[in-house]
Amino acid sequence: MMDQQPLLSVIVPCYNVEKYLDKCISSIVSQTYINLEILLIDDGSTDNSGMICDAWQERDKRIQVIHKQNEGSSYARKTGVEHVTADYITFVDADDWIDEDMYLNMMTALISTHSDIAQCGFCYAFEDGSIKRRSFENRNGSFEIFDRMKSVSLILEDKEWGSYMWNKIFKKHLFEHIEFPKGRALFEDLAIVHILFHHASQTVYLRDDYYFYLQRIGSISRSKHIYDNKMKNLNDAYISVYERYCFIEQHPEYHSNIIFAKNCAIFYGMQVLRYSMMYPYFFPKDNCHWVEKQLHTIGLGFTQKDMMKRFFRPSMRVQAFIFFRCPACYKMLIKILNTRILKKIILSLHLHVRCVIKFLRLPH
Repeated sequence: MMDQQPLLSVIVPCYNVEKYLDKCISSIVSQTYINLEILLIDDGSTDNSGMICDAWQERDKRIQVIHKQNEGSSYARKTGVEHVTADYITFVDADDWIDEDMYLNMMTALISTHSDIAQCGFCYAFEDGSIKRRSFENRNGSFEIFDRMKSVSLILEDKEWGSYMWNKIFKKHLFEHIEFPKGRALFEDLAIVHILFHHASQTVYLRDDYYFYLQRIGSISRSKHIYDNKMKNLNDAYISVYERYCFIEQHPEYHSNIIFAKNCAIFYGMQVLRYSMMYPYFFPKDNCHWVEKQLHTIGLGFTQKDMMKRFFRPSMRVQAFIFFRCPACYKMLIKILNTRILKKIILSLHLHVRCVIKFLRLPH
């Protein structure tokens, strides 16, 4: 254990998570790294989350509660960053929890290696109590050091290094370069994590799974707003991956990741374009126009060989091929898919084929 523990600020955005909040906060206050400043940001919760936060503030002097109007998790994190007093910042989502040694081991690695960011592994947790590890490698408490170029590339690859805020500890000065996107409830991490790594001279990576990422069953409401939420989340995802693509374009040192960035942006962009045409009332005005314009810019020099199977199944390949060569034909295709015309044609063809097969089987 370190002889003197520097103060670490833990920011927890809380919005309507009364079912999970006690377990989350309990895992933080029980850390073997005790020099913590815990900021619970009640983002306008309409359930008992705010009262649970207040009760914990009474129980532990390290906890500070900030109640604010609902603006999304991104701005809740922004509020937390504006109120921290420590030189080190980390985040926890209010429905997740952490291993008791997470911060001790991460801070030890961060400080001993003179790094700007420490990152650990995570695993998927389920409400039935089961845990799914992301790999079967032996965990031995070791860590690896990476320079800026390698760190950013690994983040942009989006494989083992996920673009999450909650399994990382950052030096506070890195946030001087960050503008938190307002109103994004999901995918806001995609918009800023690579920028934080870009301004970090060195990072340290602990493979051990210290963070438990809860996969909530039925977390998406079945209310009449379900499609509105899904469409907004899809649009937010596209905006974030488009911003990431633009970042890579502006920094030639990361151009080795440009094909992946294009695949990701075109994949999400084409979905947004399709749904913007089908359900325009779920999207901002003129959304179709600017997404189409951006996609044609991204698609310059993009060929069938560049399409990764991870993103483009055969049907998506065909759609992308049509879109980039004849936008008018693509729009017509989407209109057909959005009607029952195609289903009627397929059903008619199916019946005709069955009749032909039956006829051929008859003795003549």
